[in-house]
Amino acid sequence: MDESQPPQAVEVEALQPYNLWIRFDDGVSGTVDLAQWSTRGRFAAWSDATFFKTAHLRPYGAIAWGKDDTLELDPTAMYLHLTGKCFEDLHPKPWPELAG
Repeated sequence: MDESQPPQAVEVEALQPYNLWIRFDDGVSGTVDLAQWSTRGRFAAWSDATFFKTAHLRPYGAIAWGKDDTLELDPTAMYLHLTGKCFEDLHPKPWPELAG
């Protein structure tokens, strides 16, 4: 794992409806409940259990569903949820002030 980059998802498995088990390259793993998103816009596709079970990782680390990667999520938010960390914990560098 490259310490300058956020942990990358290396394994994913769709469990029961709306639950996704995910493992990251730093050893963190766990189940994330995505039910709160299941009725919103494109995420309503998850109501089809067969579609939800198609969860897989794209080569660049995104989690995708469907044969044509119809739906994608960045796993960073799931990592933050599983670890209780915040964005700044992964990117501790001070951000430049915006010129006013």
